[in-house]
Amino acid sequence: MRLAALRDAPFAFGSTYEREQTADEKSWRERLANRAQLAAELDGEIVGTAAGIASDKTSAALISMWVAPRARGRGVGARLVNSVVDWAKNQGYSTVLLWVTDGNAVAERLYERCGFARTGVVQPVHPGEPRLEFEMGKRI
Repeated sequence: MRLAALRDAPFAFGSTYEREQTADEKSWRERLANRAQLAAELDGEIVGTAAGIASDKTSAALISMWVAPRARGRGVGARLVNSVVDWAKNQGYSTVLLWVTDGNAVAERLYERCGFARTGVVQPVHPGEPRLEFEMGKRI
């Protein structure tokens, strides 16, 4: 699912398909051990993913959000976002934060519909790179 996301929307992630395709099973398992990784299924096929991780003692982060093109516009993204928010609330966090690549208006509108707003924090996607990403947050 991660590789499909990177192929479909390379502009939306901090990593690349080329970097991730060489990861071995141990690396993938280590990443998954420290997060709540969620998957969305439609008609028996996995069509989306999102994860929740600890950001600090009071905040969780929504990361690795992606919905397959065939499932977009069907509410899958909102269900994934809301599921991560529910997970964070159940874990005792008071805020959920996320990063959106500048120019990814579709994702920003989804997050706004789910109650997120820009926090004012902006940073390069990678140090020294001109692409920027901005933080959005939601109190829960």
